[in-house]
Amino acid sequence: MNFKQQLIKLSLIGCLTSSLFICAEKPVQAQVHVVTDLSHEFSFYSDNRFHSQYVKGGKFSTNWANLYDFDFSNANLLVLLGCDNRIAYTPKDIKVIKKFISSGGGVVILGSEGATSQNQLIKEFGVTVDGGVEFPLSYTDHSNIIGQGRTSAFTFDDKKWEVLVKDKNNKAVLAKKKIGKGQVLIGSRSIAGSNPNASDSINYQMWRPLLKEIASGKKVDSNKPFKSLGIGDLKHKDRHETFILSYNDYMKPYADAMVDITNRCMPVIENRMGVPLSKGMGSEITLLATGGGGFSSGTVIALAVWWGDFPKKEDSMIEFITHESVHSWVLPYPEVWNEPIATYVGNLVMMDMGHKEEAMRRIQSTITRALPYDPQMDRYDIQGISVNGYPNLTGSAQNNVHWGKTYWVFEELRKEYPEIVKKYFQSKRELIGSKKLKAYDMNNTVAVFSHALGKDMFPWFKKHGFNVDKNKAEL
Repeated sequence: MNFKQQLIKLSLIGCLTSSLFICAEKPVQAQVHVVTDLSHEFSFYSDNRFHSQYVKGGKFSTNWANLYDFDFSNANLLVLLGCDNRIAYTPKDIKVIKKFISSGGGVVILGSEGATSQNQLIKEFGVTVDGGVEFPLSYTDHSNIIGQGRTSAFTFDDKKWEVLVKDKNNKAVLAKKKIGKGQVLIGSRSIAGSNPNASDSINYQMWRPLLKEIASGKKVDSNKPFKSLGIGDLKHKDRHETFILSYNDYMKPYADAMVDITNRCMPVIENRMGVPLSKGMGSEITLLATGGGGFSSGTVIALAVWWGDFPKKEDSMIEFITHESVHSWVLPYPEVWNEPIATYVGNLVMMDMGHKEEAMRRIQSTITRALPYDPQMDRYDIQGISVNGYPNLTGSAQNNVHWGKTYWVFEELRKEYPEIVKKYFQSKRELIGSKKLKAYDMNNTVAVFSHALGKDMFPWFKKHGFNVDKNKAEL
């Protein structure tokens, strides 16, 4: 063997030895298959945001259905971020959770003071909330831990719990315990993210390796199915005259009240809109375990069952049902003022259903939001862009003008044309038909207004700060 061959051999041995050393120091982490529960408390954050921040490289699924109906055979991590106080984890839920842990799965339960239902669950593991904390917080490696909002401490019933995060006075904020082949991790909700846009990946240096370790007691197969239980998998699908109501067992006590108010709202919404829902749109209504938030995918309208203290009060629920329904009604082309127009129609429907005083208060309050920035309603369009030399708006100022000026436009036109909403949407449906537009922009919007009112509306919109040109309209 010549010198060059010996050098190559030594280099290979060195690389192999180095690789073995690295493998010994940093073993390959097991695959993580994480399930995030949305069935006990829905939030947009829970729907994949937690996973995207803290479980890099693993697979995720969400559970919208009964937790005890989920197939955990190929999952090794369950994250329970919250449970609304108006419902609770059932005995069947608790049995499944404990079985999952004993078989090797890892369960993360985050609680806080005031989270009665969530804290009832942690009592099943001998844990109770112990008031607030005093900062700073520290992890086992002495790194500082961030807490968003009020951070809670906990007490544990035995010494088998390993405390991971403590406050200044050594009160426990996060701890883990082995149970059977798996582990449970319990801590304060405030030390994980919560923003719907996943912009707050706080403490990720702690969470990412910790979650892998919590899930390591159970092997999963990335080649086998690991599916979510979504809206299409909800146990109850009640057929009504114009829609299907879908929900899980936890929402069952609220189903009749939601059916009643939906049946009363829909014909009033259609009367205000002047056109029926397009075929298939808004044909399924899903109940969400939350007091805030909902969405429309066109076909499906998802509603927060406790919005505005429903079922005790109905005015805000009328607005909410209308808002989400209008998102389906306007399709296939969303509006340039998609969010505010949906709520505005909701206020009109509130009037029609006996809540005129409250509806007018909300309308005037929304218009008032724009007045500090556009007192004469001639400086900005609804995006906060000026053609009159004023600085363009951003942030909350832009949002206030977007909402306030939208309301103002329709209220001004409603003074002369009481059925402006109906006229507008009838004309939109008539003009577009089966046409394919490049964009349903402000130029096309004003063209629809012109058709609806039988006169050229471009000068009126230009007078009030909109940079529109009828020569650029496709309609």
